[in-house]
Amino acid sequence: MYYGLYTILGWLFIIVVMPVFIPYCLITGQHLDSLRQRFGFFRLTKPWQHHQRIWLHAASVGEVQVAKALISESQQSQLPADYIITTVTRQGHLLAQSQLGDNALCLYAPLDLPWIIRVFLRKLQPTVYVCLETELWPNILRITHRCGVKTILLNGRMSEKSFGRYKKFGWFFRQVLGCLDAIAVIHDTDKSRYAALGYPETKIAVTGNAKYALREHVNVSGKSGTADSQTEATQHQYRELLKISTHEPVLIAGSTHTGEESLLATLHTELSSTIIPGLVLIIAPRHLERVAQIQKMLGDLNVNYQTFSTIKAEKSRHAPIILLDAMGELSKLYSIATYVFCGGSLVEKGGHNIMEPALQGKAPIYGPHMKDFLDAVTLLEDEKAGFMVADRTELKCLLSSFAENPKTLQRANEKARATAFAQQNSASRQFELLQNILIH
Repeated sequence: MYYGLYTILGWLFIIVVMPVFIPYCLITGQHLDSLRQRFGFFRLTKPWQHHQRIWLHAASVGEVQVAKALISESQQSQLPADYIITTVTRQGHLLAQSQLGDNALCLYAPLDLPWIIRVFLRKLQPTVYVCLETELWPNILRITHRCGVKTILLNGRMSEKSFGRYKKFGWFFRQVLGCLDAIAVIHDTDKSRYAALGYPETKIAVTGNAKYALREHVNVSGKSGTADSQTEATQHQYRELLKISTHEPVLIAGSTHTGEESLLATLHTELSSTIIPGLVLIIAPRHLERVAQIQKMLGDLNVNYQTFSTIKAEKSRHAPIILLDAMGELSKLYSIATYVFCGGSLVEKGGHNIMEPALQGKAPIYGPHMKDFLDAVTLLEDEKAGFMVADRTELKCLLSSFAENPKTLQRANEKARATAFAQQNSASRQFELLQNILIH
């Protein structure tokens, strides 16, 4: 009954929207490929290589990163399987194509209507269907499960808002969750919410967030002292390269956007004069094509600065502000920071990955616009290892407070690093659960 009503509502949506949307697609030429794929009109571009096929469903960019981590674990274990990734958004699809297109068939997700899902199942013939984070499509789960395909939720999370909404329709979502063979969630809070909706608690594993399993930035071998020695070596390398002594405090502003650099440059002048003497500011813009624009802005402010490449070439530094104009340096450069501000957050850009500095043992500071990384914000703030500021005034007050109470910052740094490291084996733990499902 409930599924029937849900499907009828889905058909009504198609009947109302498609007569308008299809002519728009034909006139503009946009969304035609995605529309065809969503209705099941696609061809397999190459034959399957293995008997097992893993269908990973990712809504958008964040979930594609989880899929990437899981596929990496699978390749390391040499699991004989083909991969399919379906995405909802265009951004997610493009990212999947660019980063995983050589290893997986990348498609737009099917509309959640029974006949379309059966077309997908007939063409793809998956062994297991993996929904990532919160992508619980009722008909996909029910029909896939009925067809004998294993179903699993990985990297699951459930916000308080979503929990309240699902709870109102608890009688329906108990049936939806009943189609899942296993669930792996990010946090204990997520586990309690899924259990409260009726899923057996014994079948829910807490594994951390695979989105932040940043193995390319850190050694996670588990050997005692390995990470510490690696961090010390990185610190020595960058301090020597930039001619920054161990006694000089460093504020790194990572992945900044327009409006943030000028704010930080003027704030640096105020802080370095009396509050944090000798403070070195490193500005790392999100987009390197803006370097010339930032240089002009710094010149207009009449502040003394050098670019990273100039210091590297000349092997000397005379300015208190460094403008990073090179790719691939920021994640390791965080190791020399005394304070870290993550950009795209005081302006409405959705924020950037605050787990990167945390992994280097630096508690990140960020503005209120962090909608793209709310899960990371929750992980760090729950441990008092991440700090949100509303504006420039609050940022100045927080930095001043840390300068006066370095032990407070040190404790936050230690917690940030522990929290980030706890995520590093999350992808392997989730992949192990996936393997167990495939075996049984």
